[in-house]
Amino acid sequence: MIKVPFKRESFAREMKPKISGANLSLEYDNIESSLMKVAAEIARTLPQALIDRLSTEYISGNPVQLSATAIDYLQRAMLHFTIYEHLIFLITRVSNDGVTIKKNDDETTAYKYQVDELNNKLITTAWFWMNLLIRFLNDHLDNFPEWAGSDEKKTLDELPVDLSDFNRWVGVSMAGGEYFMMCAGWIIREVWIDCVCSRFREPVKTSAIARAVCYEVMGRATQRLAYSALPEPVRIDIDNEMGKNHRAAADKYIREYVAGQLINKAETYWNAVDMEIKKQDIEQQRKSAGSRPLVGERNLHESDKFCFT
Repeated sequence: MIKVPFKRESFAREMKPKISGANLSLEYDNIESSLMKVAAEIARTLPQALIDRLSTEYISGNPVQLSATAIDYLQRAMLHFTIYEHLIFLITRVSNDGVTIKKNDDETTAYKYQVDELNNKLITTAWFWMNLLIRFLNDHLDNFPEWAGSDEKKTLDELPVDLSDFNRWVGVSMAGGEYFMMCAGWIIREVWIDCVCSRFREPVKTSAIARAVCYEVMGRATQRLAYSALPEPVRIDIDNEMGKNHRAAADKYIREYVAGQLINKAETYWNAVDMEIKKQDIEQQRKSAGSRPLVGERNLHESDKFCFT
């Protein structure tokens, strides 16, 4: 069974203050499947050994202070991701009579734009707590060796572009962007190899290269990553396109449209990088030409019998 930092018997009482939504009836049995799914997905970005340790310490009931803080951040992130994942089951009722939606004199179904905003806020809040957790782990490496020596941290540290680049060029929030960097790390490395290493023998990050990389990564991420792993600006673009089409177009084609805009922008910046490479090559050729004799240069002397003056 997947380990999670929650207790079934005290779940509703202890977790309700940690989840946005004061009227939420939060019973463990109602959301267990979604909670386990989220735990499995988070284990792709955080070391499983770390999650197991924090879960064990929480269930034991006596975690040390640093572990208690990390557990709190992890719980809050997982809860918001879980409610996002479970939202469709909260909105609808599934029974032997079919799928229905609750309506009475006091309540009615939320509008689509309200549900979209709720989805966005749940994801953004989950990112916020994941970001706090990652920063907290980095600030206390000696206390969390499962993170300090993990492949996940090493991979994040070795990325050729960082969160500040994505914040500067494509608006990825500094408040939760570490989670995106970990989700999109494989795409970042792919773009660096495909688009940068193919152009430079010894690539060095410049502003022009970082800008092109960020747009290329965002385009590919829009095509490949889960909706909840995409930065807020991209999620909003997708939702806006959904609204225009009233879901007449499949989600796949809307994603392709949004991704295409980002990749087209990246192509413009790659062209600028290529132009700069050509300018440097021409300048290098001119310098080389000025340092050696011209081919066919006439070297005449007045003592030469074939020299006419």
